[in-house]
Amino acid sequence: MYVKDNKMGHTLDIGLRASIILACVAYLIIGYPSYEPLPKITATADTFFLNTIGIHTVNTGRFIVVSFPGADRIYELSSECCGLILFEMFFIAVFLVPSFSYKHRFIAVLFLPLLFIGNIVRIALGIIIGYQISADASVFFHDTFGQILIFIWVIVCFLVWLKITKNFPQERIEVKRI
Repeated sequence: MYVKDNKMGHTLDIGLRASIILACVAYLIIGYPSYEPLPKITATADTFFLNTIGIHTVNTGRFIVVSFPGADRIYELSSECCGLILFEMFFIAVFLVPSFSYKHRFIAVLFLPLLFIGNIVRIALGIIIGYQISADASVFFHDTFGQILIFIWVIVCFLVWLKITKNFPQERIEVKRI
């Protein structure tokens, strides 16, 4: 926790937060360009979800083969599609601000599955749109509304986390006594 008067605690806090942020950035640099195993995990989860709702899909590593009416389509889950940058942005935002306690930061880590599920739903929606309408509609959804939806989802998760941990900024009302 950030303590202004305690230099040892303050230095330790800055060091710990900087280490976590540097670890996130290091993963982005070292994992480039494949960022394994996150794309494979995302493809496996999406395949399971789509098969559960009745759309026949096969997982082949980071690729999802979908049996569309009349033809099979192949979707590749790149590192951007697997939500890696979203997870990194969320982590950096949580660990950059010094006034959050370690307990609150741990609660933020519990939001990662929600971010992952939101991304799975976004990818599945794109595939469902392609299955129901056309492959062009799937690409259009992915490039426009899908990006907007996942961005909004990350912001909502961050705001909910702020609200749960009572770190949401509030205006203080001063009452003057007469």
